[in-house]
Amino acid sequence: MALEFRCADVGVACSKVSRAESEDELIASVAAHAKSKHGVELNDTLIDYARTKVRSSGQASGE
Repeated sequence: MALEFRCADVGVACSKVSRAESEDELIASVAAHAKSKHGVELNDTLIDYARTKVRSSGQASGE
């Protein structure tokens, strides 16, 4: 099952939706996007927070 992360779910004004087959791949993709598009280097705290916002692809926010 694919996983996804949305920048908007962490309060960033960005429509990017990242998808991957594993959480580790997804977090790597999110970290690369955060650095290249938002100028943010994810530290352990931000990675832990991002992991709380990972959901199954297609799942509505808050489910």
